[in-house]
Amino acid sequence: MPSPQLPPVRRFLWAQGPASSASVPAGTVLAGRYQVIDFPLVQDQQPQSPPPPLASVPPLAVPYLALSPFSVNIPRPFTQVLHPDGQSALLLLEEIPLQAAAPPPQAPTLLPTLTQSWPGATALHQLAWLRQIAKLWQPCVNQQLAHILLDWQHLRVEGEDLRLLCLEAQATAITLVDLGQQWQPWIATAAPAIRDYLTRLTNHLIADQGSAAGLVYSLVQAIAAISSQQALTVQLATASDQGPTRQRNEDACYPESGAVRQAAMGGRRPNPALVVVCDGVGGHQGGDVASHLAIAEVSQRLNPLLKGPAVDHRQVVAALKEAIIAANQAITIRNDADQRQERDRMGTTIVVGLVYGGRLYVAHLGDSRAYRVRSHSCRQITLDDDVAAREMRLGLGLYQDALQQPGAGALVQALGMADASHLHPTVKLYPLATDSVLLLCSDGLSDNDLIAHLWSAELVPVLTGEIDVGSATQRLIGLANTHNGHDNVTVGLLRLKVEPANRPTAVPAAFADQPLLAPPPLQVVAPPPGLAAPATALPPAPRHRSPRAGRRWLTGVVMVALVGLGSALGWQWLSRRDGAIAPLEPTAESGETLSPSAVPPTIDEADTAAELAVGDYLQIQQLPDPSAAATLLTTQTPPTGPPPAAVDLPERLLSIGSIVQVNSRQRTPDGRLWVRLKVCSTASETAETVPPPAATESAELPPEPRDRPLPLAQAGDQGWLLQADLPVFAEQLLDTSVPQQGLCID
Repeated sequence: MPSPQLPPVRRFLWAQGPASSASVPAGTVLAGRYQVIDFPLVQDQQPQSPPPPLASVPPLAVPYLALSPFSVNIPRPFTQVLHPDGQSALLLLEEIPLQAAAPPPQAPTLLPTLTQSWPGATALHQLAWLRQIAKLWQPCVNQQLAHILLDWQHLRVEGEDLRLLCLEAQATAITLVDLGQQWQPWIATAAPAIRDYLTRLTNHLIADQGSAAGLVYSLVQAIAAISSQQALTVQLATASDQGPTRQRNEDACYPESGAVRQAAMGGRRPNPALVVVCDGVGGHQGGDVASHLAIAEVSQRLNPLLKGPAVDHRQVVAALKEAIIAANQAITIRNDADQRQERDRMGTTIVVGLVYGGRLYVAHLGDSRAYRVRSHSCRQITLDDDVAAREMRLGLGLYQDALQQPGAGALVQALGMADASHLHPTVKLYPLATDSVLLLCSDGLSDNDLIAHLWSAELVPVLTGEIDVGSATQRLIGLANTHNGHDNVTVGLLRLKVEPANRPTAVPAAFADQPLLAPPPLQVVAPPPGLAAPATALPPAPRHRSPRAGRRWLTGVVMVALVGLGSALGWQWLSRRDGAIAPLEPTAESGETLSPSAVPPTIDEADTAAELAVGDYLQIQQLPDPSAAATLLTTQTPPTGPPPAAVDLPERLLSIGSIVQVNSRQRTPDGRLWVRLKVCSTASETAETVPPPAATESAELPPEPRDRPLPLAQAGDQGWLLQADLPVFAEQLLDTSVPQQGLCID
């Protein structure tokens, strides 16, 4: 019996064109399907159909693709259509900052601006908004978009979220001094608990003291101080089901399926709440084994965090990363013990929701998802680790176009399918300032946009308390089996009810000095033994999006025919295809990580620079030529044209043994490809725990190659180096310790 048809979801889009493009009258239909409501707001009249694919990426779409990992904050290009004047093109954006629409035919309106919302907002709301500006700062500087973060009328807010309306690059030199000057007038209407802190913080920025990474860390500390004072009630439930068409359930969850729990938080003890959802990869080859192994390993690794004394933000992030890596190792060991090869290896996706110290942390790997539901909205807050998202992040195509390609749902990351050095779990922090519901689920529920159809009727009543979380999980399982039915289904729900402190204790003003300092050394439990990479790195088994049945597993032979992902060559193809846009990877937020869009490194050392992934670590090496040295250009953007005279370059010398991390790439108009590096640690900082490079017994500096002295690059510094020079100066590290990662773990 066919599944009952659901009505199409109303899709509203925002039309962005050149500044000279004229307004379009209401009622005009663009490209035969997009009706103008109140230009630039348009409505898709055929939401059940994908847009026709574009021949190339529109220039206006490039900044959006570059910042696509920040999907909570940034709209997503949907398609491009011709303006009625026939002279210009309009880029249509989805995921725009709209308030929920009233019943048809009424249209939604834009969310309030930050300017409107700031006065009277709670301290936690205000800190959350500022933190997101700080988090976006360096990625926007890299893309010549920082001016947008100074336009508070342009910035929209929804609960704790900051939402940008649209992006347009502008070649304007903007610094943190400008940001401090923009923030300063708002101190007068800031919440009393953060007024002194913000005064001191903006003074540092205006004095050109500190860095963007230090600014983010400072705001995270302030958020933790306020969050720990509010009362928080968490109700959680899990449910997992085999589904009507599968012979076994390869999903798994924590707590066990059917669990319903409640926890009250507040005071010094964090009293955490943890939910984990896994979706096994491998069918009869053991996907169920892999998912249960991952659940057991992650819950065990996080047990000290759940039951121990309170720890800071960076330690929570490190614990989540280490737990996911340990789960990968457990599955890898099992695969090796069973002599599983290539496509026979089992694996699993994972998504984790952790409420800790009044804050929400979400970590994931693969395409199991997390959604956050508020009274008038439901937003996906994870970005799938699949081919479609990778194509978008590499700038090879718009997301809607990539979804229509064969193999669009093939995973590019999953536990157990590749060695630990190639895994980049995404970990993000979400302050909790308003009531919300967090939904974690496998794709048995999320396929075919089912959540977009049912959230208002099924999840808003959970938020209001009309439906309890236990009943809601069972209802979601039933709806998934009815309307999808092609896969196992697993659901985790957390209802988060917030009671802000009436008069919170003021944030220590000393936290405002953090942008001037390096964060203190991170003390974490050492990674479990045996986390070194296996001898052979395997690409993940493919997951394919079927037009009728969502996503399903295909054999390696079929996948090679469809996408060319049968071996490590598939990784290379994704990043080296003609037309790939280079400057597309934003810098990850301090304390959190984003999965990279660049590909894992190959074993071909000659191509190391070309195949480096954002997030990869390198170590600065001693060179045979004593007159040569690696230097970082600490400009906001890489230079264009012939290199300037040495005296004009703001440079810092990279000492031998320093550990650096790839943060982003950018190709300049002259065709040169630059890599932005962050200094994680220097040889002197890790001397007690990290052996020096083999070529030298000490961390001596190479002879000064210029007449003028150069300052040494310190941990936390960032700058540009030509990608072609990387193999000369640096060696890639496939495994790093916590001391080596230093500030890059934050």
